[in-house]
Order: sequence, then C-alpha cells, then structure tokens
Amino acid sequence: MAEPNHPSTGQGPRRSSRAAFVWLAVFIVIGIMALMRMPAENKTAELTQSEFENALAAGKIATAKIVPENDRVLSISGVFRSTEPVMATGAVVKNDAKAGSYKVRVLFSNELDSLLRGKANVTVENDTSGWWWNLLGAMLPFLLIIGAIYFISARQMRASGRGAMDFGRSRARMIPADELNIHFDDIAGADEAKEEIKEIVDFLKDPLKFQLVGGHIPKGCLLVGSPGTGKTLMAKAVACEAGVPFFSISGSDFVEMFVGVGASRVRDMFDEARKHVPCLIFIDEIDAVGRSRFSGLGGGHDEREQTLNAMLVEMDGLESRSGVIVLAATNRPDVLDPALLRPGRFDRQIVMDLPDIAGRRKILDVHIKKIKTEKNISLDVIARTTPGFSGADLANLCNEAALLAARFDREAVTQQDLEEARDKVSYGRERRSRKISDHERKLTAYHEAGHALVALHCKYATPVHKVTIIPRGQSYLGATFTMPKEDVYTRSYLELLDEMAMTTGGRAAESLTMGDITTGASADIEHLTHLARLMVCAYGMSDKIGLVHYGDFGPLRVRADAPQPESLSPETAREIDLEIRRFSEEAFNRAKELLIEHRDELEKLAAALLEKETLDIAEINVLLGRTPEPVAEPVEASREISPDAEIASAAETDASADAGQEKPDGI
Repeated sequence: MAEPNHPSTGQGPRRSSRAAFVWLAVFIVIGIMALMRMPAENKTAELTQSEFENALAAGKIATAKIVPENDRVLSISGVFRSTEPVMATGAVVKNDAKAGSYKVRVLFSNELDSLLRGKANVTVENDTSGWWWNLLGAMLPFLLIIGAIYFISARQMRASGRGAMDFGRSRARMIPADELNIHFDDIAGADEAKEEIKEIVDFLKDPLKFQLVGGHIPKGCLLVGSPGTGKTLMAKAVACEAGVPFFSISGSDFVEMFVGVGASRVRDMFDEARKHVPCLIFIDEIDAVGRSRFSGLGGGHDEREQTLNAMLVEMDGLESRSGVIVLAATNRPDVLDPALLRPGRFDRQIVMDLPDIAGRRKILDVHIKKIKTEKNISLDVIARTTPGFSGADLANLCNEAALLAARFDREAVTQQDLEEARDKVSYGRERRSRKISDHERKLTAYHEAGHALVALHCKYATPVHKVTIIPRGQSYLGATFTMPKEDVYTRSYLELLDEMAMTTGGRAAESLTMGDITTGASADIEHLTHLARLMVCAYGMSDKIGLVHYGDFGPLRVRADAPQPESLSPETAREIDLEIRRFSEEAFNRAKELLIEHRDELEKLAAALLEKETLDIAEINVLLGRTPEPVAEPVEASREISPDAEIASAAETDASADAGQEKPDGI
C-alpha cells in the first residue's frame, strides 16, 4: 500500500513542481541563447571596400552600423536602400534581394569618413561595446548551466540533511498520530503484549492516575521477538491510541563514518522530542547501535560506543526527561549492552512471541478479510498446520493464496489454494516439470508411505494430515505433513520415541520393499540424531547417562555434528554416542517391525500415492479401512497454560515445534 502524502510537511508535490519549473526555465533560456548564437543562413552580401564605397556614392546604402575592430579596421554592416543589384566595376554584387543586407571590413580613411558623413540619407550607428556583448553572449550559456547544477546540488543537500551545518542533525521523522491509523484491534495473536503495553497508553492519556499512587511509567520499553511478530506494528498502535507525536528512526541512522555524528544525532533527537512532550520515540533495530561495548584486550568501535554512551545519558542522565517514552525493537536482545537494559532506561521487556493456534487463527481472520474466499474454507486447519509461523508469514500465506486463485482464473480463494500456499511458503513451489524416473517415483512413494503408516500405528505420534510425492523446492521429492490437535509446550518420553520411529519409517520402508537404501533419508537421519541427542544430553531420558546436562541447547537448533563441550571426558562422550546410537537403532527396528506387520497397508498406500500423488487423511482412512479420529474442536480462544508449561526450557520448545510438520524428504 502506498504511503499517503503528509500534509504536515507539504513539501512533496510542491518541491517536485518547483524543480520541474526550474529545469524547464533553464532549458528554455539555453535554447534561446543557442538560437541567437546560431549563424543565420547565407543571406548577407559580403562587399569589398571598393564595392561598398561605390554603393555608398550611388546612394544605395540605407544604414551603416560601424563597429571598430582596432585603430585601423572597421566592421560595417547594414541594409541597402533598395533591392536592386549594386554594380561595382562592371560586376554584379552577389546580394540577396530579399534580405537586402550587407557587411564589409574596411580600412579607416578620411575620404571614407567624409563620404559617410556627407550622405545625409545614410544612418550611421557607432557601436563601441560590441566586443563586450559578444563575450557575454558566448559565456552566458555556460554560466546558466553552472548555476543550475549548483542550485540543484544545494537543494539536494538541504533535502537530505547533509549540509555542512546539518550533518549532525537527527534523522528521526515525526509522524502525527492521525496519520498512523493503526489500533490495537488491528493486532491479533499478541494479547499478553497488548495488555502489558496498554499501561503506556493509559499513562500518556491520564498520567495523574499513576502519580497519585506514587508510581511512574517505565521510561523505556524494549519489544523483543522473532522477525515478523509485529514489533513495529505494536509501536505504531501505541502512538495512535495515545494520540501523541511519534518519532521514528532506525538504529543504523546513528552510525556514520565520521566521529561524533552519531552522538550528536542522539542528542538532537531527544532535544527535538522534548519540544513535543508527551511523545514517543521508536528506535527500530536498536542492536545496530546498542551492542554490548567491547571489553578485553584491544580496541573497539569508538564511534559506536560514543553513540551508545550518548543514548545512555539521554535516557537516564542528570537532565529530566519526563514525558518522553522510548520504544525500541530488536530480535537480538542477547547482544545489547547491559547498561541499556537496566531499570531506568529500558525498564520493561515485552516479548512478542510467535502466535499459538488461537493467535494464528485470529491473525488469519484479520488477513482473510482482505481477499475474497469461498464460504466452506476451514481456517482452523491452516492454523493447526502452521506451527512456528509469524504474523508476517501468515499474511504472506493469504496473499499467496489469492495469487494462486487468480492464476487459475478462480473468482474466490478455495481451501486448496490456502493449503498450497502454506506448502509453498514452507517448502517451495511444486515442481511438476521435474523429470523423475519411474524407479525414483516408486521409491519416494514407499518412503512417504512408510512415514505415514508408522505414524498411524504409533499411539503418541502427531496425527497425519497429508502425504504427497510431488517434488517441491530444490531437492524435496515428497513430504508427509502432520497436524497437531493443539500447541505443544512439553514432550513426553513416549511421544519422542514415537516421533523417532516415524522419522525412520521412510528408511525402513526403502530397505524392506526395494532391498536397497538411498540418500533420501539424510534429512530424517539428521532430525533423528538431534532428537536422540536432546533426550540423552538435555532431557535426562537415558538411564545410563542419568540426570546430567551436557552441552548447550539454546533456542537455536543444535546441529547433529556439533562438537562436544571441552569439559566432557572421553569416557562420557563415548557413553553419550552409544546412547544416541541405541535410541536411533531401536527406533529404526521398531519402525521396520510395524511395516512388516502391516505390509499390505504399505503396498496399498504406496500404490495410491503413485496413482493420485497426494492423499489427505480422509482418503487414507477410506483406503485402509480405518475409523477416522474425532474432529478437533474449533479454535476460538487461547488455551490456558499451566505454570509448568510456562517455564519449559528453550530446548523443549524447539523440539516441540518440530512436531507440527514433518520435513519433506529429498533424494
């Protein structure tokens, strides 16, 4: 959506029209000067001195404009009295009859002077300044071009704030509250964050209520969350709801190659904000300027540290700063300086989490209103099958669904368009044009059928949603999608064992039916090793290793080939490796036993995949004669989270997120 012109400034169209007018005027003047300087067509007769004297004596000369070139030579030009040819020494002067003009260069003499003055009917004009006008006419076009270039360059420097006197000025842009037009109702899936940040709005509207009980509003709030969770949108909603001026700037705008510029811009930004209290300052991507200062040997980035020091002083220094509230956003709070996060500066950190099922459902309701859909679409299915999606991802999903419907000339978006858009956003577009041999198609069908069949016969596995053997992305030849009934925050021992068995179902099906194994299970093996390492090193689920934590399992996924901590003894490292291998082998053997027991179902499912390429859970149940599982209740409100679930470790949350969808398998 294009940004509207801001009436508060009123500089956009006016500056553009003024610049266009200046350019037009410059080109017109240059064109006129060029036309004036262009030599005229050859319509002027060039006379010799004797021919000119004969014509003058015969009364044929009407005007004579004399321009002295030096003390002896005169340049004379003018027009004839009549259009008759002038005879000179028996020859006809080559004179244009229509123009009737002439020019001649003569030597000055008393006879010529008396001849010119003796003719009363000849108008004589003396031009002693001809050389000056010729010089000015030759230089004027160049002067105009230089002036135009200087005018445009100076205007651009003033507009960009890069003048010699304005280089240290802040680039923060003040946006009036009525131009934001974003309210809390427009933000879905972040109920806790909205409740926490509404205190700022209440303070800006009625500060006396807080002051009567001796409280004060936080001076700064740091919005922390993954990309696309709505941090900037939340800051705009705060400014719009409070109805106060909103200063917006990026953290990178403070960092310059010139020393002292960043600190000067920080001071100027806060000085400008104090003139509009109460107001909000929003610093996006504050980690660009607020990174932790270097400590240790060697030097650091002095300019960045000066900028950070200036920000620390302005946020909580000797000068009072009441009425100015700082909001900042970052997805890297771990790199920020501790002095910036202390109470008195950023008193409060508001976490913008990835939405849960109920949050995703509300976000889909917001974005689905912008597109035309059929009445029978089920947003609950999309909400359940998109764990880990942010608000921006869901908005992109709805837009991709609309583009798919338009591509196939449909008048409204269907459920198929929504699911295809979900798969496209997650794993890439279908590549039906890829040439795949019959052997590889059959191998992929058995592989995906093995995944799905093991999941169907494991009691604690995540329910299967759809199976396909259509290639996607660069290397994926098939996929088995699962759909959890609700958001998962903790995983049990039995659930992890079933997920590991399902993960090895593809490799077990290959070895059982084809008598060979391929590289298609590489992603499955990586995921299997990751789960086994978490169970052994982080979850304490190995009787042999015990309740001991080994390694660093943060919110980022730990690679399967990650090096062991240096404090780990060789004996313990060997025991860990043996336990990981035991978990993996037991999962593979269990999956293989299940497939041998239900070999007929494996053959049916693989044959159906080769025929239809994609099967949903309803078609699979009909094919295998299974009783469908009860339909999950519609998603309406957020589920209450127990205190134990709230304190789940980051590693548990990471592992549970993997249960939402099985990664596609590639060969």
